[in-house]
Amino acid sequence: MPPRTFVLALLFAPDGTGVVLMHRTRPAWQAGRVNALGGKLHPGETPAAAARREVREEAGVDVPEAAWEEFLVWDDPHYRMHALRAFTPAAAQAHTAEDQPVFLGDATALPAAVIDNLRWLVPLALDRDVAVPVRVASRDPAGSGLTEPDPGG
Repeated sequence: MPPRTFVLALLFAPDGTGVVLMHRTRPAWQAGRVNALGGKLHPGETPAAAARREVREEAGVDVPEAAWEEFLVWDDPHYRMHALRAFTPAAAQAHTAEDQPVFLGDATALPAAVIDNLRWLVPLALDRDVAVPVRVASRDPAGSGLTEPDPGG
């Protein structure tokens, strides 16, 4: 298993029309872009617990672990990403809770500056007919380049 594990938390309005997004100022490769909420899993933490924690820290709302559903696992030579989705009225209460602006965006018309992979991850998360979790792997054996290099090697 890759040494670094991340969670991507897609928090949707109950009808799926809105998704909570963040204007990123860091890390450097994401600065000026729009991404979903998320971050690194802590040792021993489940993806659902990490999604709950990250959304609480970044958007100031508490979405119980039971509300999160893993819909994708992405394996890369440098990391593993667990993508989870939740549909809840709490999305309307999401707000900037740290130093990176959070907003409820239109799930069907993502901003121009959105991280490229959200253009297919959001529609996949909205498709309830797909058996989940979907497993994908980075195509390039050197990795996808979708995260900063591991400082530990």
